[in-house]
Amino acid sequence: MLLLLLIYIIYKLKDRRGPDKYGPLILVVFATIFIMGEPMRHVLQDGGYWPSYMRNGMGSAQYRYGCTEETIHCLTAVGVLFTMVLTYVGFAFLAVGVMWNASIIQQFKKIRRRWRELRSQSS
Repeated sequence: MLLLLLIYIIYKLKDRRGPDKYGPLILVVFATIFIMGEPMRHVLQDGGYWPSYMRNGMGSAQYRYGCTEETIHCLTAVGVLFTMVLTYVGFAFLAVGVMWNASIIQQFKKIRRRWRELRSQSS
């Protein structure tokens, strides 16, 4: 789905002008990388390419060893980074990039202007 969104934003580049032409594309590319971080961590861990627990502490485990609850208090640094930071920042980038690509601010200005025209006609 994210790939289709990226293709659409690349397609819409021809309609964009000025210094912010590539802004939505850059945000959505980073959003895709960030959002896919957590699933990729799982794939690397499950495939044995990134062990869960290592002596230097750089394992891929989402939760601390021996912690019986799957709560925010049991997350490792990797768990916080991948599960919370990258995922939420990725979705924020995705929302801003999509709204920027849709020129949502200009659309709201058009709606407001049209609303005021309609309200002045009815008075």
